[in-house]
Amino acid sequence: MPQVTSHQNPPLEAETESENSPVPERLLVFVSLLILAIYFAVSAAPGLHAWFTQDDGGNLLNMHKYWEHSLWDVVGDCLRVVTVAYRPLGGVYYFMLYRLFGFNPEPFRAVALAFMLLNVFLAFGVLRRLSGSTPAALLGAVLMVNHPAVLDLLYSSGTIYEILCFLFYCLAIWCYFSWRESAHRAGSATLSWPRMAGVLVLTGCALDSKEMAMTLPAALLLVEFIYFPLPSWSVRKCFLFAWRQGRGALVTAALVIPAIAIKVLRQNPLSDDPRYAAHSLAGMVSAYRGYQSFLLYRHLRNPGLTALNVILLWIGMAALASALRSRAMKFGLAFLIVSLLPVCLIVPRNGYMVYIPLLGWALYVGALFQCVCDAAVRRYRLRSRVGAAMTFSALAAVAVPIAHLNAEQFVGPSNGYRQDGDDMRRMVERLRKVHPRLPHGSSLLVVDDPLPDGYFLLFMAQLAYADPSLRLDRIKMMSKPPTGDELLNYDFILGGGWELHDVRGIGDPRPPVDVRFVSAPSPAGGHSVAIPESAGKTVDLGIGVSASANDRPERSILRNVVLDSSGRAELPESVPTGSTVRIEWVRPAGGNWISASGGEPTFP
Repeated sequence: MPQVTSHQNPPLEAETESENSPVPERLLVFVSLLILAIYFAVSAAPGLHAWFTQDDGGNLLNMHKYWEHSLWDVVGDCLRVVTVAYRPLGGVYYFMLYRLFGFNPEPFRAVALAFMLLNVFLAFGVLRRLSGSTPAALLGAVLMVNHPAVLDLLYSSGTIYEILCFLFYCLAIWCYFSWRESAHRAGSATLSWPRMAGVLVLTGCALDSKEMAMTLPAALLLVEFIYFPLPSWSVRKCFLFAWRQGRGALVTAALVIPAIAIKVLRQNPLSDDPRYAAHSLAGMVSAYRGYQSFLLYRHLRNPGLTALNVILLWIGMAALASALRSRAMKFGLAFLIVSLLPVCLIVPRNGYMVYIPLLGWALYVGALFQCVCDAAVRRYRLRSRVGAAMTFSALAAVAVPIAHLNAEQFVGPSNGYRQDGDDMRRMVERLRKVHPRLPHGSSLLVVDDPLPDGYFLLFMAQLAYADPSLRLDRIKMMSKPPTGDELLNYDFILGGGWELHDVRGIGDPRPPVDVRFVSAPSPAGGHSVAIPESAGKTVDLGIGVSASANDRPERSILRNVVLDSSGRAELPESVPTGSTVRIEWVRPAGGNWISASGGEPTFP
């Protein structure tokens, strides 16, 4: 294994196999990637079978407006970058997969997890580049693979924006650092314009994914300040630094500033959400406390750290990085603080918001580990093979407890995620079993579903039936239940909890009343109805008339229909030519509306 001293030396050049290396570097990289792939596969496997979330429905229907925009509209927004459109690269993901696979969550999860695995490999590559150490990169990547911060990403496709943003953000850093190293070796302090254009394209893709990419120019500037510093400073050198080494930050900032400004100054889906409104300085400090506590496996919304604790922690980390002369540790800390800023400006969300800042935390931990190992090798003057054996033994001794701690933190929340998904899957699948098809624009009233409040059931029903005009009301979310003639606004009323089914009326678990509707072969012939259950009574009938079976009917009430002793009555109204008629509701005199079964006409 090559001796690792990049924490003290200038940027590490691409490692090459050394004659003195006990293990070929390429073999170490291959084994590291294999370990990470296996670890990720084991950790992420349950997420492959996770179901849709409310965010998935809201994203497709409300944010990207699937039935109003085309795939090419979303692609056009991606190419423009400076647009009010909602995270268009995530829209491409949703549009393509929904169009190809419809209402099937597994392709969504498979693609999201494939991107996450790619992110694991990319994180390893970035950590290895910045630290100059394969063991440090492996430890940092192990920390990231199953950290509680990735829980939502493993179980919710609604976090595709974070996943894609991480991908292009880290690609931009990896390419910039690699190209910058090449230029540095060639004696140049700048990147060529074609390579600068490549970084700009990656920045645009990151911005198209999520607004967190706004810190990318600052990250590139940190690369310059920490890894390629000037030996001395003057006013003239500051200007030269800005034009030469700061060119990457300036060019990317020229794209970031208008892209973020248009999201802030123009009305768009984000501006309509109060959670994305900037809050006070005190709120920002509180958010920093929460996210830093979360990185330390504490509670996000009830952090155990005060603001002073966080400041002292960062000062201690900075002092340690300076004492060890570790550029990787300095960059990791600075990147953590800078990349947290956008998410701390808004109301704190879940832990997945630290997905990108987690990279800085992992870099600091991995580089610190390598510094300690290098110090031990020098202190005891260990031979190359012995030093390598000690380093990898220490790596296993540290990585295994980290993996165990991550797994412990996952147990409760992941079980809750799976249970919520199973509950929602069960309810929507039951709805589709009761009504495999629904007329376009149907309206449903759900009486007593056991799901928590929210619009999940509405979103999923609209997606399951591919009908954004479908209406679904839940009594538990209404200020008061509909009564009387208001019930005629609904095509179906369903109840029964988990065993969802059409019900007789609100709160009535019995099947709908049986209605036999006989239509004459000609409009002049009249129609008859038979309702044996209401024999000898006077009833009102709720009638739906539509141009075809797939259209939402126009409703009317036929009042005071007198049934004879057998429950039969002649109806005076004729059926409009070319129309579909159905008796949907029955109301005994002085009673409540009861849903009807078998109300389609038969012909004598």
